[in-house]
Amino acid sequence: MIAELKNHEPEIEDPEELMRQYKETGSLELRNQLVMHYSYIAKAVAVKMSSTYHKYASVEEMVNHGAIALIDSLERYDPDQGVKFSTYAFTKVRGAIIDYVRKQDWLPRRVRQTDILITKAEEQLTNELGRTPTREEMAARLGMTPAKYDKCVFEMSGESMYSFEALLAAPVQMNHFKLQEDGIGPEDQMDEQELRQELAKAIDELTDQERTVLSLYYYEELTMKEIGQVMGVSEQRIGQINRKLIKKLRTKLTLYMKG
Repeated sequence: MIAELKNHEPEIEDPEELMRQYKETGSLELRNQLVMHYSYIAKAVAVKMSSTYHKYASVEEMVNHGAIALIDSLERYDPDQGVKFSTYAFTKVRGAIIDYVRKQDWLPRRVRQTDILITKAEEQLTNELGRTPTREEMAARLGMTPAKYDKCVFEMSGESMYSFEALLAAPVQMNHFKLQEDGIGPEDQMDEQELRQELAKAIDELTDQERTVLSLYYYEELTMKEIGQVMGVSEQRIGQINRKLIKKLRTKLTLYMKG
């Protein structure tokens, strides 16, 4: 897909040299040439992410915000760091698109209110029982049927989806790109690296079932219905597993941040 999009953009014989010329002169003409040359990045990222975020933003909207991030990347990029601009820009564009989607009205107010009720009931039952409550116990506490409870949890899965995507879209580790953003020093970047390592450890502590859902949903980009078919359970059940694993990761990272 990326190669196909790239082939439709105007070719520049030596983009790296053009980048150096732009950095030396600040020429808007050179900048525009670079933006056109690398515009495939915004398009490719938007198309790839549309399968996940199509309910919240159109491909065109994501491309537009990706293009803005692309221009900003050109301003911030330092060719002397020895990192390809395309590698740097992909991360910045992806993060900008996720930030844009986050600002949209992700969930109806009704779903958000239900989320609050379910979270509160789960905390109460966990304290009372000394263990994680079953779906039947949760449904009974909320005055719902188990099927209704499953549906509510499934509706809330969109917010969990963003939460994990946002973690993945965090700026890459210092020892990988060796680029420092304005205002981000070595200590901040080291903290970020440690946070991502803590996330990796938290993922390792998930159950086999949770890691399977995590992999198929966020990395392989299967739908919850498709994952349910693979694992032999309902789509609603996959939504429950998804919400549970995100809660576990949030808890681990919150404890880490609190020291």
